Amino acid sequence: MAKHKAPTQVTILREEKSLMHAWVDRYWKTFAALAVALTAVLLYRTYSAEQARAQMGSEWAPLDQAVREGDRDKLAAIRTEAAGTPIADWATFAEGQVALSSGESAEAAAAFKALEGTQDPVLGKLALPIGPEGAEVTIASHLASASAAQAEWEAANPILDNPAPSADAPKVVLETDKGDIELTLYTDKAPIHAQNYIKLAKEGFFDGTLFHRVVNTPTMKIIQGGDPNSKEGEPTTWGQGGPGYDQTPEQNGLIHARGYLSAAAPGAGARSSGSQFFLTLGSCHFLDTKHTVFGKITGGMEIAETILRGEIRPPEGTLRDIPVEPVKVLRTRVEGA
Repeated sequence: MAKHKAPTQVTILREEKSLMHAWVDRYWKTFAALAVALTAVLLYRTYSAEQARAQMGSEWAPLDQAVREGDRDKLAAIRTEAAGTPIADWATFAEGQVALSSGESAEAAAAFKALEGTQDPVLGKLALPIGPEGAEVTIASHLASASAAQAEWEAANPILDNPAPSADAPKVVLETDKGDIELTLYTDKAPIHAQNYIKLAKEGFFDGTLFHRVVNTPTMKIIQGGDPNSKEGEPTTWGQGGPGYDQTPEQNGLIHARGYLSAAAPGAGARSSGSQFFLTLGSCHFLDTKHTVFGKITGGMEIAETILRGEIRPPEGTLRDIPVEPVKVLRTRVEGA
């Protein structure tokens, strides 16, 4: 036995080291880009303040608000309306930021690439020693190359995403008052959760419920629903309801990448909620193994993004992450089951 123990230990250590290398290789470019982005945001604050003192404050106010909300639609509209001005450049920069924080590296790279020719004194002319081997490059150029490298790495390493659901997998469509969201279920990898979701959808359990919780931070982007308390109950009860039972978690190897359906958990318990679920709109890998992924968003991603960008009530006691105007699930329909 002793002769076999040491090789086994060495193998395990190599596997752990490999995972760590994969993690570092996967995220260092994003962290570096975000660090530079944060610096640029601080510079932007200073720059916009200077512009305000130069009788341009009212023109920058809509951009400042859109940046705070992370609303890409508003940023795109501002960019178009302010074409040819410094405001348009900073709107483009902000679009890249939002895309990067959502895990959309290719979209971020395109936005930053569009800034490489800008004459803006901060984005296009200020050179910093942040290029390869300390070369001085502009913020726009650095972010464009870093995002492009990240997008290329992700395309070459699909293992960081989940396999697609089977072609004949059933779908549940959530018809909301903002539009439809289509969810394709992993009935093969998470049969308990998938079949329960189908059952509840067919019964109309979700009809009239709200997306009662929205978290939109750089590290967590989710929208949560499925609580019957949200139909008529007070917000203090939201997040506490269910069908009267919970579910056994399913460790299926699926991860919380962007665009997936996962089961919420009541409190810090090890069980899954019987009905509450959340959709990931950014990578939330710290939730891996803690929650069961059992579906993928295959339609209506823009509707989910709209819900994510909704205004959130200021925290009040234990009430947090509650939308000012929660989006309602009007009805559900099941296809293929």
